[in-house]
Amino acid sequence: IAAVALLYWQQLVSLVLGLLGRDPAGRRLLINLIIAFIPAAVVGLLLKNWIDAKLFSVGVVIIAQVVGAGLMLFAEGWRRRNFKVRPAEDGLEQMPAHHAAGIGALQVLALWPGMSRSMTTIVGGYFAGLDPRKAAEFSFLLGFVTLSAATLLKSVTHGAAMIQVFGWPHVLLGAVVAAGTAALCVRWLVGWLTHHGLAVFAYYRLATAAALAAVFYL
Repeated sequence: IAAVALLYWQQLVSLVLGLLGRDPAGRRLLINLIIAFIPAAVVGLLLKNWIDAKLFSVGVVIIAQVVGAGLMLFAEGWRRRNFKVRPAEDGLEQMPAHHAAGIGALQVLALWPGMSRSMTTIVGGYFAGLDPRKAAEFSFLLGFVTLSAATLLKSVTHGAAMIQVFGWPHVLLGAVVAAGTAALCVRWLVGWLTHHGLAVFAYYRLATAAALAAVFYL
């Protein structure tokens, strides 16, 4: 969350101004983010207990790694066959609402442990006609909204216990380190996606699935 705030602070300011009625483009982008946020929020709240009971196992995560890799390879092949770059002046705020809803629907898959929220939303951005850089940007802005909401919920339900166990200094140090490393990773990821696409990450997922299977089942 902090990494996105550092890297995309201008877009976040635009969202706040849009909420206040002072930036029409920021308001349209905010509406698209809310539309994309709703599916995972609703499904996550409805199925939270079922997900905790059924999907947190090594076998399920391995399957998610493989399925996610297949989805990435399919999306990358589809993009290379069909992709037409949007004009540079056509920003995320111009994306039709139904495309934002489609990205949000794919984000629901990220409730499956091992699937990856950023991967599903970047893939959704591909299918919405966004180039890799803009797909990643929308993914991370959506992640800011989604993860902020999840963090607020977790803080209300388990925050006091976390502070009691770890203490404020360790929690704050972890947050600072996570923000710095995540910012570096996000900048690198966006640059890589712009020039190379998703395929290498799909192969990484397959290798991870194979390693997990070897460690836990062989």
